[in-house]
Amino acid sequence: MTPARLAREAAGLSLEEAAKRARVCVAYLRAIERHGGASYGLAVRLSRLYGCSANVFLYRAKGSETPKHRARIGKDNQGAHKDA
Repeated sequence: MTPARLAREAAGLSLEEAAKRARVCVAYLRAIERHGGASYGLAVRLSRLYGCSANVFLYRAKGSETPKHRARIGKDNQGAHKDA
């Protein structure tokens, strides 16, 4: 379990409730929990919501792309499949 997920659970929040309060979609928050790399603004919002350090959300798991990068790659690949 990642530090971000542990912090959310310690705050007594479900993934869905935390995403709603942080004003992000559930999939994006799940990606942040798994891979880190949150923007500074989101890291601050989550740290206030969870009562922990923003550093919990700013780390990036070794070898992982940021969730935004991964989403962009997915969109690029979807376009390629439509043309094929």
